[in-house]
Order: sequence, then C-alpha cells, then structure tokens
Amino acid sequence: MGIKQQQVGKSFEKEVLDYYSKKGHWVYKIPTEFGGTICDIMVVKNSAIMMIECKHIIGDKLYYKGCGIYKKRDELNNFVSKYNTNVYIMIKSDSLGVYWTTWEIAKKHFEEKGYLKLEEDCFKGNMEVK
Repeated sequence: MGIKQQQVGKSFEKEVLDYYSKKGHWVYKIPTEFGGTICDIMVVKNSAIMMIECKHIIGDKLYYKGCGIYKKRDELNNFVSKYNTNVYIMIKSDSLGVYWTTWEIAKKHFEEKGYLKLEEDCFKGNMEVK
C-alpha cells in the first residue's frame, strides 16, 4: 500500500471515528502495527459493539484481493463463527459516497465474483450528524 493510499484510508477511519463519537458512542481505533487484527474500529453503546473495517476506493467496486480483506478472511471467519457476531465493512467511494455491508454478506459476493459493486451489493450510508 502506498503512502498516499494509506493517508486517505486513515482519513476515512477518522471520519468514522468522529461520526460515531459525535453520536454518543465510545470509539476505539485498533492499532494495526501487529498482525491478526480483524478490523480497524470498535464502536460501543448500550452494551452493543460494532466491529468496523474501513475501506476507501475511487470507483464503484471494492475488489476482494486488492483491498486487504482477502488476507484476513480466515481471521474474519473465525471471529464471526466463534463470537456469533458480525464485522461491518464501511466503504467510502470518491465517486459514490459511503456504503456499508457486513462480512457475511460481502463474503458471498467476494467468493462469487471477486468484488462488491457498491450500488448493488451494499447499503447506502449516511454519515451526517444531526
């Protein structure tokens, strides 16, 4: 991953952290300096937790093998099955805006066609704080 791509990805992570924090959630950015992390962010409120993997793209497709999720598929599968919870994938597209899905939904599309087409395979996100 290039430095520019990493900076853009970190910028979107900060947007997600700020969004949930302003909505009254406790947020935590998981350090990525060690292996085995399944996501970027933990969000907690009212005894519920969301694990979020953030991705930033230019176009309308998130490619499985090109986005880093493919490398952590075993960790994601183990986490989801062991803890009976899901991991959310939030995707910011420069051309379409923010979309989201879950690992369980995305996994089927990734395995069938190798990518997620945001407008067809994901849900439109709204990151406005009211």
